[in-house]
Amino acid sequence: MKNVTMQDIADYLHISKNSVSQALRDKNGVSEETKKKVAEAADKLGYFYNKSFSSINSQRHFLLIATEFALSQTSFFGKILTGLKNGLELNGDSLVIETIHAEAIQNCELPVSLLNEKFDGIFILSHIENTYIKKVIDYGIPCVLIDHHHPSFAADAVLSQNIDGSFVAVEYLIKLGCKSVGFVGDINFSPSYDERLYGFKKAMNTYQIPIHEEQIISNIKEDQTLLFDRLNQISQMPDAWFCVNSGLAFILNSFLRSNGFSIPQDIALLCFDDTEFTRMAQPQISCIATDLEYMEVCARNLMEQRLLAIDAPFVQMNIVPKLILRAST
Repeated sequence: MKNVTMQDIADYLHISKNSVSQALRDKNGVSEETKKKVAEAADKLGYFYNKSFSSINSQRHFLLIATEFALSQTSFFGKILTGLKNGLELNGDSLVIETIHAEAIQNCELPVSLLNEKFDGIFILSHIENTYIKKVIDYGIPCVLIDHHHPSFAADAVLSQNIDGSFVAVEYLIKLGCKSVGFVGDINFSPSYDERLYGFKKAMNTYQIPIHEEQIISNIKEDQTLLFDRLNQISQMPDAWFCVNSGLAFILNSFLRSNGFSIPQDIALLCFDDTEFTRMAQPQISCIATDLEYMEVCARNLMEQRLLAIDAPFVQMNIVPKLILRAST
């Protein structure tokens, strides 16, 4: 006999699975009438759930999932994670953090805590395989994505305004007098990086600056050996480089200096994101950066709005990044 799922109840009542999830957990965002109908449908269809779980306990319980790589980026995602945890705890809520390992992603295995505990909402931090994220979203608990999105995801998201940010950064380089600008990043790693390439090209085309294909490195991992090898193949260096993140900019800066280039006199350098790499580099690297503390505030606000209106249209909130000028330009 087929196991009854929340989706079966949703289909039976012609409502969303999120509404079923909220109703069965006696949460705000759905009416008392809907809660009653869901409970009756669950009993009729044979769906077993914890009927003792009640909103009497006002403390809300949230889950955050992220890859090992994302959680290792303490100077970037660490700021978001710390702010999110502190903000929730100040409100009397709790946050469980789950590291999603490569094997779990490959096998599309959901976290054990998600299967065994009752969560009010899930935060998904940065990029994970889209099929995995979709399975998490389809579980039926409200989700907010942070710094990642995809057209097929039925969830709220808070993002950097990548296209406009990259446009502003490259526009600044062009107005400095740079007649050629190169691009470095792995656009297959994240939709954000693909958008940054789009913003780069939009600025170049707007100002009628030729794009030289050998100066567009769009499939490079954040690895010194790989990037050095690729850079050594370039016959003519551009007047400036734009990198999709600060780690690549730091490596590129090292390459240029070790090959006798003076920055910014010979080649200017500007990147997306502001981390310890932009400040440790010599010279310090100019960047276009999103306010990470504000990003986590937006993520919490989106979650609050979703819990209050479970079937409202999904929202993508784009934060406009700020240009931070340092010695590399």
